[in-house]
Amino acid sequence: MDELSKKLADLVEGGLFPNAITFITQVVSTLILFYFLKKLVWKPMEEFMAKRSSIIVNELESAKKARLEAEEMKLAYESEIKNAKNEALEILENARIQANQTKEQIISDAQREAEYKLELANKQIASERAKVEKELKSHVVDIAFSAAEKVLSEKIDDGKNRQLIDKFINEIGE
Repeated sequence: MDELSKKLADLVEGGLFPNAITFITQVVSTLILFYFLKKLVWKPMEEFMAKRSSIIVNELESAKKARLEAEEMKLAYESEIKNAKNEALEILENARIQANQTKEQIISDAQREAEYKLELANKQIASERAKVEKELKSHVVDIAFSAAEKVLSEKIDDGKNRQLIDKFINEIGE
């Protein structure tokens, strides 16, 4: 331990406190080093950091704008999809209405055609009836002429005339 205390005493006497010239030289050289570092390294580094910061801010702003645009596009697409669904429903409803109208038109046309055919058939029946009545009248006239000929050709009394008229009426009824 003695040795250690001797070495410490030597150090304190001669070497613990720096030499003033060396100390001042080191301080001046350190200040010069800091000055050149500030001029050569610090300013470019600040500029680089400012550029990098502005780039990051710009990228964040563009990302925010892109997100907002994406949300707007999403809303627009959702709106378009909703409109498309509404249009599809409207088209289906219009098709259903048009189908019902077409059905009603077809039914109406069929009823009119049936009524027309029924009316035509009734006219034909009336025409045939008139024709048959005309033929019947013609036959009745013929029979009446025949009966009148018989009556005129024979002189008959009142009873015989009644008999002939009854016979004539029976022939007409058959």
